[in-house]
Amino acid sequence: MIPVSIDNVFIIYIMIWLTLLTVLWIREIWRVKTYSWELSKDRMCICDRCHYTIFLKNRENITRCPKCNQVCFIKKRANR
Repeated sequence: MIPVSIDNVFIIYIMIWLTLLTVLWIREIWRVKTYSWELSKDRMCICDRCHYTIFLKNRENITRCPKCNQVCFIKKRANR
């Protein structure tokens, strides 16, 4: 058996917890960036049939209206 002092065990225990917390923190930062919502008029879609307003995610250009199930597109607006 390998002799290990109590000091080394405590240091290993602390290092494991710090590593775990760091991994969870990085994962949370990545999750927030990936799934974050930004409310803006550029991401807003209005259904042509029922006039229901929908906010789309960053990478979506097409979706279905949750109210009437019609396909809705984001109309490209000219920059003014």
